[in-house]
Amino acid sequence: MKKKTTSSRMKGYFISLYLLISVFLVMEGTLFPLYAVNNRGAESGQKVTTAQTVKDVFNFIERNSDFVFLYSKGVLSELEKKISMNMSGKKAEEILKELSSVAGLEFKINDRQVTVVKASTPQPQAVNQEIKVTGQVFDELGETIPGANVTVKGNAGIGTVTDMDGNFTLNVSKGATLVVSFIGYAPYEYVVKGTEKVIVKLAPDAQALDEVVVVGYGMQRKSSITGSISSIKSEKLKDVTTPSVANMLQGKVAGAVVAPTSGRPGDGVSIRVRGIGSIRGNVEPLWVIDGVVGSSSSELNPNDIETISILKDGSATALYGSRGANGVIQVTTKRAATGVSQIDLSAKFGVSQLQKGNLEMMSGAEYYDYVSTAYQNAGTLEAQTWLQPYLKERNFDWWDYATQSAPTQNYNIGYRYGNDRIRSYVSGDYYTEEGTIKGFDYDRFTFRSNTDYIVNKRLTLKAKIAASYRETFNQEHSLAYTSYVPWDTPWDSQGNLKKGSEGTPTGDAALTANPDDYWYSDGGSNYAYDRHLNWSKSRSNGVDLGVGFDYKIFDWLTFESNNRIGFTNNYSNSYVDPNSRSGSGTNGSYYDAENNSRSIYASQLLRFLKTFGDKHEINAYLGYDYDEYRYWDLSATAYKIFQGAEIINAGADDPEAAGTKYEKKNAALYLNVNYSFDSKYLLQGMIRRDGSSLFGRDKRWATFWSIGAGWNMHKESFISELGWINELKPRISYGISGNQPGGAYEWATVFGYTSQYANEIAFLSNYQGNPDLSWEETANLDFGLDIRLFDRLNITFDAYLKKVKNLIYLRHLSAVTGFNRQTANNGKMKNSGIELTVTPEIIRTKDWYWDISFNMGYNHNEVTYMPDGDDLTMQAVAVGYPYLNWYMQEWAGVDAMTGKPLWFKVDETTGEKTVTSNYNEATRVLLDASPTPKVNGGVSTNLSWKGLSLNANFTFSAGAKIYNGMRAGSLDRDAERPSQPAMKLADGWSRWEKPGDIATHPQLIAGGNNDAANTSTRYLENGDYFKLKSLTLSYNLPKKWLDPLKVKGANVSVGGENLFTITKFSGQDPEILLSSEYNGSASSYGYPTVRRFTVGLSVNF
Repeated sequence: MKKKTTSSRMKGYFISLYLLISVFLVMEGTLFPLYAVNNRGAESGQKVTTAQTVKDVFNFIERNSDFVFLYSKGVLSELEKKISMNMSGKKAEEILKELSSVAGLEFKINDRQVTVVKASTPQPQAVNQEIKVTGQVFDELGETIPGANVTVKGNAGIGTVTDMDGNFTLNVSKGATLVVSFIGYAPYEYVVKGTEKVIVKLAPDAQALDEVVVVGYGMQRKSSITGSISSIKSEKLKDVTTPSVANMLQGKVAGAVVAPTSGRPGDGVSIRVRGIGSIRGNVEPLWVIDGVVGSSSSELNPNDIETISILKDGSATALYGSRGANGVIQVTTKRAATGVSQIDLSAKFGVSQLQKGNLEMMSGAEYYDYVSTAYQNAGTLEAQTWLQPYLKERNFDWWDYATQSAPTQNYNIGYRYGNDRIRSYVSGDYYTEEGTIKGFDYDRFTFRSNTDYIVNKRLTLKAKIAASYRETFNQEHSLAYTSYVPWDTPWDSQGNLKKGSEGTPTGDAALTANPDDYWYSDGGSNYAYDRHLNWSKSRSNGVDLGVGFDYKIFDWLTFESNNRIGFTNNYSNSYVDPNSRSGSGTNGSYYDAENNSRSIYASQLLRFLKTFGDKHEINAYLGYDYDEYRYWDLSATAYKIFQGAEIINAGADDPEAAGTKYEKKNAALYLNVNYSFDSKYLLQGMIRRDGSSLFGRDKRWATFWSIGAGWNMHKESFISELGWINELKPRISYGISGNQPGGAYEWATVFGYTSQYANEIAFLSNYQGNPDLSWEETANLDFGLDIRLFDRLNITFDAYLKKVKNLIYLRHLSAVTGFNRQTANNGKMKNSGIELTVTPEIIRTKDWYWDISFNMGYNHNEVTYMPDGDDLTMQAVAVGYPYLNWYMQEWAGVDAMTGKPLWFKVDETTGEKTVTSNYNEATRVLLDASPTPKVNGGVSTNLSWKGLSLNANFTFSAGAKIYNGMRAGSLDRDAERPSQPAMKLADGWSRWEKPGDIATHPQLIAGGNNDAANTSTRYLENGDYFKLKSLTLSYNLPKKWLDPLKVKGANVSVGGENLFTITKFSGQDPEILLSSEYNGSASSYGYPTVRRFTVGLSVNF
């Protein structure tokens, strides 16, 4: 046995300590709340949390929130002032409001800093006769405000607080000025004229309500950010019916293209932020969940999400240096707040249906006419004795046979508890779904626990556990309606499954043949015969354990430690029966595979936050990150197996085994500084040094940086005096971020073990390593403008330019080198575009609310340099064109006199463009077309009346060209192979039948019409679409119904997903084909998107 090294022992100690602290904190988060609840109020009138001095109040708030208090000179003597205040279950804003009246203090909030000053000194008042003034205070929606402060300007000693209905009564002198204030609202002044009733309407205070956004390694108020960041809160995601977190972003973020890769339960999505940023490197954005870089979103429970932030520009993405080039998606999960004790229960049930889109197949009669015409035009109809008129009556629906209305169920429970010592959030979720294509089952379980333990006012311990389990069973049908003609059935006349090799009847037997006993489709195989014999299964386990702490060294300096270890285990097996058609060549097979991974992440950060002279604020942090990822797998396949055996050693031959393992490591040191002067003028600067094991020794380290600036113009007097501009912030940023290759060892020449050679183990490598392989670098320039007008209209505009150099690509080598390929650098690419988000609040009253949000992103992608010249395949990589630009012959239509196909050809000498009916003469050209959309966006709206809400989310895409491989492969080939099924001609299409016909499709001829079905722009279609992605109607049950049941809140909802799609695409759904899984082309769609209807109930205790 190999002796353990000191390093391995230290890792073992770390993991053991990690687990111990995690279990302790989770037990604290689960058991301590129960203890507190059971012992609360044992003595009548007992106060759980009380303050004896003013300083006690500030200490309590600092322990239980992110606020830091700074004191002016005149306040220090007030800190020991004796008071008595019950703070249990109250928010920080409520405590400060109460303290301001009790202690005569005022508070100025700037980001997380609260500056404490003494209330204005009372001024000598003339002796005037006092009068009684009554009034009522409302908010901007017409709701009364209880607890609002009403004082006399210049004399803080005279004042009162509004009651539960917002009413107040106060004796003041005539001509006195009343000041009405409430946390989160701008103060209101009123000069008393007589005994009239005063009606006060408070407006929201922009500073107090400034949104806090997760950005990089912390949080900032939106007004202080210089980068381009889109933030979505959980309430904006509640209308989404999908169980996928990534799918929740569809249509919500300008510049983010989110496309599902499949409609199969549990499958993922493709996300691109501001275009394609790499050829061979990673093109997906980096996921960061609760501060952990490189987390996976696939097992994240949507009910656990608090906020999602998408970082898009250089100053934001460069914070993550080596992996931020394609954007960053930051997810913050829910945590408990002080004074909260709540149980959330929800259940949702649904039914899913597969979507055909615009694709319609021919009926039995239509297909009979189609085939008959094709053979007639070919002059061979008389020889087709099997083609009998009774086939017109055969209309087996292969779509209906393979699909179903599939049920879905989702159950979720969450528990939140917080007091002055511990804050804990625990949730569990179960989701199950049957496939809309029969024979597929998916189950998922998730668990999460987030716990903060406040040791004292300086030290807070944090722990996290996230676990998931998912399982699939696949004995799936096939969408054979695009492969099998409507004359065929799965069973013969005796009810037995057909193999598909029965063939067609011949001679006189065809006149009286029973079509059930024959097979008319191309391919000679009936998938249904194999489906009931063969199967596959999979199960996946994952667990993340996180521990950390925050230690406040000084009020302005905090050390934060965030550490995580994660494990995954995936197991899959499959069985191919010896009696199946697919197993006949190997006499059956059994496959077993298992893969495992372990990941470690550690982040140590020193955070500085301080205000100098009331106007100069510095928010900075210095940090170090380290992460490593290890993966290993083992698989084996047995052939010639005993029927029904589900074990590797059941094969007659020795199993074929394979295995791999690799590891990746990254480290980074970084410094980020944000400076603000008078909350108006903003500067940001960041520098980061990254190292990665994915490069050779001399190329492992690189430096990335960013700068940014912003100007809160609305805080200038010449803007604020206008009154209708609430926010006006121009900003600019520039940053350099990086990207890595996909493989772990592309810098090295790696040899693999292969089969025996001359009875010896053989080593083989056809891939040459490149020790000079270096980082891709993306330079991102962004100009942005944030606007809010009339306290109703929000507008965000961005224009950007992203340039990528040292593009990682695959270089093809000469065979004389002994290798055929190598990963190298030196290509260049750019993305440029604009983004616009407009959100007006159209109605905002006491009972009614209606807003609309429109977002749009335009992106132009272009390859600007390729060191080895253009790679001219069907999807080309060519200088001056978008990545994967279409390269093929141009379709010129149909010859009106002959019905033959036509293509364009270009004279290489003169450039003259003519037409030809000879496909081999047609010229392949680089088209102004690619599968990447130029414009993407969404429209969402929320209309609510009292407790009733209607939410709708639309998405759209334009500018993509899709190659319809299903048409080209089988469905629209002009009877080149008559035994292949055919689609109906779409609206606007027509078939040539006689001389003079102006048609889109050539003459039908069995065996094909002059290569008409060969690759050309004939099958290149518009991929534009407009889709109702989700629609939800919900109702919050009235409080008077719930109070007798001791229920805090309850909501019922009905919803739908993918309810309709407007598109000219002749296939099923263009959305899937726009994902990176297909890149705009597929010979079959595998699994289209589904339409889902849901009904749900959520209850809070």
